[in-house]
Amino acid sequence: MWSLTPEERADSVQRLVANICALVHAQGLELSAEDAAVAAAAFEKKAYTAAEVAARTTTGDRPVSETTSAYARKLGELAVQFVKDGAKLEGASKAPAATAGLVDFLDLAGSRDFLTADMAEEILAPMLAPGSAVNKIRFSTKSFGRDAAAVASRAIEALSHLLMEADISDVIAGRPEDEALDVLRVLSLALSGAPRLTALNLSDNALGEKGLRACEAVLAGKAPLESLSLQNVGLSVHACRATAELLTDPSRLRRLHLFNNMSGDEGAGHIAEMLARAPQLEDLRFASSRVGPAGGVSLAKSLMAGARLVRLDLSDNPLTAEVAPDLAKALASQPTLRALNLNDTSLGPDGVMEVCRTLLQSYRDTNGAPRQQLEELGLALNEVDPAAARAVAALVVSHASTLRVLNLRENELGDRGAVTLSRALAVLAEPRTVDLVGNQIRRAGAVAVANALASKESLGLLALDENTISENGLDQLRSVMEATGKSAALGPLEENMAEDTDDEDEDEEGSDDFGLTDLLARFTVA
Repeated sequence: MWSLTPEERADSVQRLVANICALVHAQGLELSAEDAAVAAAAFEKKAYTAAEVAARTTTGDRPVSETTSAYARKLGELAVQFVKDGAKLEGASKAPAATAGLVDFLDLAGSRDFLTADMAEEILAPMLAPGSAVNKIRFSTKSFGRDAAAVASRAIEALSHLLMEADISDVIAGRPEDEALDVLRVLSLALSGAPRLTALNLSDNALGEKGLRACEAVLAGKAPLESLSLQNVGLSVHACRATAELLTDPSRLRRLHLFNNMSGDEGAGHIAEMLARAPQLEDLRFASSRVGPAGGVSLAKSLMAGARLVRLDLSDNPLTAEVAPDLAKALASQPTLRALNLNDTSLGPDGVMEVCRTLLQSYRDTNGAPRQQLEELGLALNEVDPAAARAVAALVVSHASTLRVLNLRENELGDRGAVTLSRALAVLAEPRTVDLVGNQIRRAGAVAVANALASKESLGLLALDENTISENGLDQLRSVMEATGKSAALGPLEENMAEDTDDEDEDEEGSDDFGLTDLLARFTVA
């Protein structure tokens, strides 16, 4: 096992003091030798703990020379960052212990630190102090070993009657698997005794099925969980099944975030079974998880269990147009929907038209009042062509009073699609972001979009890069935005591929405009 003698560690501190003083002097900063010694001792302690953790691997011990190099490198990184930050000692502005009772949120997120029991005692002091009022914790980026987890457990248990939100994401980095699982069990057991715990974040821990089951105490316990985040945790098919098994009563669940996992269709099916028992669901993110048509259909059908959905993000999954009918039906049954992200879901023009058509048909109730008020719409990377653009434009018009963000990046709008869309953009009340990057748009389409949006005071970004706008078109585009004082809202155009021709695409005859003309007429009359 790698280790250094007390004498060797003391020598490292003295060398680091000299280096810090030299760096501070070179930067024209002020720092006393005493403060430099305090900083150096703290950095050495962090670096040594990190090296001890790095020395142990799942398969055995790391070579001594490799661990020593990591120790020295960490020392250097901490010293350099200290000087970059102005050579100010950590904790100089900390509130005294007497005010601990006034703090309700303890946030440890920041630098990556490998905690010992002593370090945990120090940073968790606001929770351990008599009269503490902490009811929300965030341990993210601090790596807990068994000893540090024991201290954290004691701190959590001391406030179990108050605790409402617990973010223990990214808390086992660099730990061997057996230790990491033990840490999760200890923290989970402590959290299971919090009767008011409604929000739990386990993201960015290398969980997999083993890790999920290590958290059984809190997931299957009596905590009234309303929010659960399992992002970037290796949520495989088996881990999805474990999640569904452990959350035996998801009836209170309002928010579920799953991102950057490898769930696939089968895993999505297990989650869908759980969501079918979650009628209160308001916010679902199931993105970048390799979900295909079968899994997408299962998820869509599960959403029919409730009618409270406010935000839905299924982006970066190969759902394809096969999912569109069931997805459209599910979306139409959600009167409170505000944000819809279907970016990069392979819906294709037919799938996009299906979703838009169904939403258009159902967006008003029997009295003619809007049932939905979309604020954000994402349909990037879905091969939206000029025909599908008519459906999108009609949907945009139907939500003109509320839509703030529209993302159609990397589609196939062309000039015809952009001109069609511009008619809808012109009636938006308060657009903030419109992203049309990479859509084969030329001069006519770009200028039409700019004319539609330039007068909107709320506009913060119009993104038109990676299109094929001629030099003349770029000049016109900039002139339109400048004329209304909106030059700053025009995004960069460095990747535009200027073409010599300004010829416009010919329009198609007899294409369905999805009621766009009638919808626009209503706004004109109004």
